[in-house]
Amino acid sequence: MAKDLIFAVISGSLRKESYSTKVAQSLADLVPEGVAVEHLSIDDIPFYNEDLKSGDTSPDPVRTLAAKIKEADGVVICSPEYNRGTSGVLKNTIDWMSKEPNSPFSGKPTLIITQSPSGTGGLCAQYDLRKMLSVINTEIVPGFEISISSSPDKINDGKLTHDNTKEFIADNLSRLANRIRG
Repeated sequence: MAKDLIFAVISGSLRKESYSTKVAQSLADLVPEGVAVEHLSIDDIPFYNEDLKSGDTSPDPVRTLAAKIKEADGVVICSPEYNRGTSGVLKNTIDWMSKEPNSPFSGKPTLIITQSPSGTGGLCAQYDLRKMLSVINTEIVPGFEISISSSPDKINDGKLTHDNTKEFIADNLSRLANRIRG
């Protein structure tokens, strides 16, 4: 029997009713059998400032997040697009993770999902994340970008409801699980 996998899921938005968070919350219904989803919050991550470290020790929320990413079998990042890029809070989080001991994203199979009310679905944010994560040796799962255009039309009652989008994401979550299982 295959080992159960854990996907750490991060929403790149702090807003409680954000579309990225709603997409992230929908993933538990889309992962393949034998995969659990653990939602990780970036709400308490401080602005990156090396002065906040005590020697090599980062603030508690940073260390906790790094440990959970490191423990997970894979990561799924759900990001909005702001001004043709990813959110500042997500960039800030990645900056902190890049400085953590044992670099939690290094070699970690990761899937990126972007969304936007626009017709481009956050492709600029997708590109931003791919650049940033590649620098810290993240294993970004190759293939088609998952970019959800016109996101308000595809999310109802707090969940992703657009069947084609759900199917596309489910297929890519299966690809991530298969990549991890080898």
